[in-house]
Amino acid sequence: MSDNLKASVVSGMKWLAVSKFIIQLLRWGATFWVIRLLNSEDYGIMAIVGIMTAILMSGNFLSIGNVIIRFKIVSKPILDTLFTLTILLGILFTAIQFFLAPWFASFYETEQAELVLQLMAFTYFIEALSVRPMALLAKQMKFKVLAKIDLIMGVITPASVLVAAYLGMGYWAIAIGLVVNSLVKSITSNLLMKTDFTFGMHFKRTSRLLSFGLQNSISSIIAEINSQLDFIVGGYYFTTSQLGIYSVGLQISFIPLRKLSPELRRIAFPAFSKINNDKPRVLSYYLKSIRLISLFVFPLFFGLGLVAEPLIEVVLTSKWIESAIIIQIICFALPFRLLTETSIGMLNALGLSNIVLKNNIITIVVFVLAVIPLIDTGITGLAWAWVISIMAAYIKMLYEITKILPTNVFSIIRALSPSLLASIIMILIIIVANLSLEIEGATLLCVDILAGGVGYFLAVFFGNRSLLQELQNMFKK
Repeated sequence: MSDNLKASVVSGMKWLAVSKFIIQLLRWGATFWVIRLLNSEDYGIMAIVGIMTAILMSGNFLSIGNVIIRFKIVSKPILDTLFTLTILLGILFTAIQFFLAPWFASFYETEQAELVLQLMAFTYFIEALSVRPMALLAKQMKFKVLAKIDLIMGVITPASVLVAAYLGMGYWAIAIGLVVNSLVKSITSNLLMKTDFTFGMHFKRTSRLLSFGLQNSISSIIAEINSQLDFIVGGYYFTTSQLGIYSVGLQISFIPLRKLSPELRRIAFPAFSKINNDKPRVLSYYLKSIRLISLFVFPLFFGLGLVAEPLIEVVLTSKWIESAIIIQIICFALPFRLLTETSIGMLNALGLSNIVLKNNIITIVVFVLAVIPLIDTGITGLAWAWVISIMAAYIKMLYEITKILPTNVFSIIRALSPSLLASIIMILIIIVANLSLEIEGATLLCVDILAGGVGYFLAVFFGNRSLLQELQNMFKK
């Protein structure tokens, strides 16, 4: 990686890391507090709502933002045409959700979902206004500005949810927060990245660029369908209360993933796009990325799974204790989900979104085949089907990468093994501590976190100190 590119990436990571740390303190606090205020029925209703909204939003406006980022030169007439298409798609998605809301709510026998879906339909048009400025900021690698936008969103959005929840608005509090988030994102991005609202009609000149975006968008939709399959199936078979318990367990498990994954993609996609013609450099950057990412994600998710029960009891109260088993099952597969997402960012930058599409289709098939025999076991069956599909997706992705880059599976496994082995040692230390000490509640949670954290650091320090040195050197330069 060139010095300038590396400096931009490292600077971006620093700014995003600082802003995300502050945001997460606010959002996690607000999320946990809202969960305490609401009940499983509220989260079950919003899980049903999320099926449609997540799938439509995953179309990502034909990935027009990625088109702007990936292609080095995009003229003003083409930018204006892409803006026109984005607005038209925003209107189309708004109309689809608004008019399909009654049928969708009826299908899942959840009449409360209808009005929520109709309100949230307008977020597609609002989001469309932010596509161009956000893409231009990422293309120019202005991560400091992106961090400011995230920080503003991170303060206003959870505050709006908390206020609505305290006013007794139930599931509407979550819906209001999602609308507010879209509004703040569009307003701040357009204020901090000045762009004119001019329309263009050069559709023939734009079609070549959109072929990449269309394939990327289809892949994203299929990936989102895959990620929503548990709710698509669970919403039909289980009550909203059961689905709410599952949803909260999944939400707690996915908090780190949903915060880390977009930021890694935001940095990795522009960076890989700039060196996509140099496969050896792409490989070097990719191995370094997964080596450093694994340093954090394995202990983070494994640790979250281990402390699930005391965490639920202390933070969310015992009324949510049934969610703990969902966290315990899913968290041990989520590091591989994040590593798959990192690989997807790299493949998209190389223009290989067709591989991502195939991988997502395979993942859907695996989930469906897994969930059929597991559905009778209850909501835990949904979680186990998730684990099986995540691992299948990661194994398939490894195979594809070895065909594209000059590497093999063992090289990739070697990059992950130091962090994975240290995390296994951390797990053993926490288990021993739990068996040796007769404590519970907040004390148990603190002891588990302290023992696990110290054990993991010592395992990495004495087992592979070069990994810590690599991280230190990266942020020094």
